[in-house]
Amino acid sequence: MDAIAALGLQLKPVIVQIVGFLILFWILKKYLFGRVSGMIQARGDEIRKTYEENEKTRAEVRDLKEQYERRLNEIQEKADAVIQEAGKKATQAGQEILEKARREADSLREKRLAELEQEKKKAIAEIRTEVVRLSVLLTTRLIEKTVDQGTAEKLANDVMHEIGGLPS
Repeated sequence: MDAIAALGLQLKPVIVQIVGFLILFWILKKYLFGRVSGMIQARGDEIRKTYEENEKTRAEVRDLKEQYERRLNEIQEKADAVIQEAGKKATQAGQEILEKARREADSLREKRLAELEQEKKKAIAEIRTEVVRLSVLLTTRLIEKTVDQGTAEKLANDVMHEIGGLPS
């Protein structure tokens, strides 16, 4: 007690203050600390829940991003495949057109060659006919002047045979 008196404190008011403090502490604990502790706990739970939801949302966003990137890659691959296929088809169509043009050119050339051959045969036939006509005319004139009918026919047949291989 001497220590309390040396400090200048009186025992009775200190005890009253300690009892008052304990009563106040008990009242605060019963009514205030419980509520404040509950509010802090609720707020902590809410923050934890929000954090977990944010983590779920981030995971979902990450998954959606990965799905989007995969889908984008698939679309790009499909587009590349379509472009390659179109290029192949265009090349094939070009080759088919060239082949068709070659066939048509070959057909036209063959047709023209056949027509030229026909013209050649026709010209040869006309020349033969003209040669025969001229030979007959020449023979007729010769016969009239010097040769008899039998000799003239033999001469005409020999000339025809030599010129065009006409049957004797």
